[in-house]
Amino acid sequence: MFKFRVFSTPTCPYCDMAKDLITEQGMEYTETSLDTQEAIDDFKKTTGHKTVPQIYLDTDQQEYIGGYEDVEKFLLSALDWRRKQTVMGSSGFGAEAAAPAKTIHVHQGKDGTTTIKEEDSVREYNISITEKQEMKDITPEKNDDR
Repeated sequence: MFKFRVFSTPTCPYCDMAKDLITEQGMEYTETSLDTQEAIDDFKKTTGHKTVPQIYLDTDQQEYIGGYEDVEKFLLSALDWRRKQTVMGSSGFGAEAAAPAKTIHVHQGKDGTTTIKEEDSVREYNISITEKQEMKDITPEKNDDR
């Protein structure tokens, strides 16, 4: 199981979608809310990022994942790896491995909802991401009135 660190702002819908997706997959996250201009400025200065969400694996190395679309791809890859481990056995090989009792299908809807469906038998599956999400720009607007 992975644990994530999510940098977000209170009004960012993609931040909420990323946190929901992580939770729906049974994983945990620690949120750092960039809710003041000082927090945003510090974040941009230390990371170089100008958009949210920004998601990292919450480990000693703080491995960078990316934004919403990137964490979605990461979780789909993890799900694919778990499926392969279940089908092939924990060693990655082996006729001795038993077939899994359930196949899990995850679907991300255009409205941001995620559905998970279990089937009793293993079948072929395809994973594709067709919807591109934009991250929220947290760069403050410049006021040229001097």
